[in-house]
This record gives sequence, structure tokens and C-alpha cells, in this order.
Amino acid sequence: MASATDPSVLRDWLSGTAPLLELPGDTDPDGVLEALRDQGIDARRVDLAGVSDKAGLLDALHRALEFGDWFGFNWDALEEALYGPEDRSAPERVVVITGFEVFRTHAPKDAGIVLDILRSVAGTRGSGLRGCVLIG
Repeated sequence: MASATDPSVLRDWLSGTAPLLELPGDTDPDGVLEALRDQGIDARRVDLAGVSDKAGLLDALHRALEFGDWFGFNWDALEEALYGPEDRSAPERVVVITGFEVFRTHAPKDAGIVLDILRSVAGTRGSGLRGCVLIG
């Protein structure tokens, strides 16, 4: 069986329609980021270590995805921000989230909401977000 950092695993996922890919917690995030970037993807890591609530999640996303000062730190603002970038010739984006299982344990409702938002945005034609890889 291929490992999660085997480029074919990510290539197969990218060629499909699923917006989310869940990988085991022992997966090397740097290897995933490198493999995605090798596919021409704008891959961004969001580390949720120590994050246990909505405010911390939105702050981690804000910092990692470089949302501007305009970002409103609420679910609607997150959904709007994930549609970017404004330049549609830019590469598609994949958000690689590490530490998600621990976050989901502490804040299951917020975890469900952010996954719904990621699925919705990634599934919308014209969105710059291809999807999300969840690691542990």
C-alpha cells in the first residue's frame, strides 16, 4: 500500500471530486505540502496544536492563509475568504490542517461547521479552493 506522502495518493485525490482527504496522524505534513506543491498547488499548512475553540481556529486560519485585516473572525468571513484568491489565474489552493482530531475532540460542533464550509467552498465552481487535507 502506498504511503500518504506517496505523490500518487495526492495525485489520485486531486484528480477526483472529493473536497476532503483524511490522512493518519503519523503522516509527514512537510512531505504532503511538498507533494502538493509539486502538482502546482498552492498548499498552506494550518497547525491546530493547542487550538480548542472557534476563536483559536479562526485565528490559526487567518494567520496561515494570510487573510488581511478585513477578516471578520466569523464563519461567514471564513467562507468568503476561502473563495479567493481574487486572481483566478493563481494556482488552486489546498489547506493542509494538522492536529484536527484533537481539535474535533475539544470542539466537535465547530469542527463540523468548518468541515462543512471547506466542503462547500471547494465544491463551488469558480472557487480557488481545491480542498483540504486533514492530518491527525
